[in-house]
Amino acid sequence: MLTEIYNRMAGQVAQTSDTLQNLISKGSHYQASPWEKRLMATAMSLAYMQQAMAQGGTAAALEGVQETIITIVQVVFSIILVIGLIRVVMKFINGAPDALSSLGWLVGGVILWFGFQFFKDDLVGTVGGEGGVR
Repeated sequence: MLTEIYNRMAGQVAQTSDTLQNLISKGSHYQASPWEKRLMATAMSLAYMQQAMAQGGTAAALEGVQETIITIVQVVFSIILVIGLIRVVMKFINGAPDALSSLGWLVGGVILWFGFQFFKDDLVGTVGGEGGVR
């Protein structure tokens, strides 16, 4: 009876070994998809940020986050202003009655964007505490 159990276990070990060898040989030729590469890059950058913060690089990491947020806000403002400009031009071309009010909203958006650009360092200083994150 023990011999039968031993033979069955030996067969399973041999089968598992063959399966592992097959997986290893297939894995060595595996090419990651672009999505998997992006996911790995994101995971590596998060690990790098965690390591930088753990090594006392909290201020540097926060500065990077601050710059990223400011860049995102600038891009969003720019996209909204370009879309608004296109809509205003189309309304003037079509002779829409609300073209001037749309132009007023566009001018308000441009003033808001320039105000953000002018005061962004003061905003960062206020949000970041004394002296901001620099």
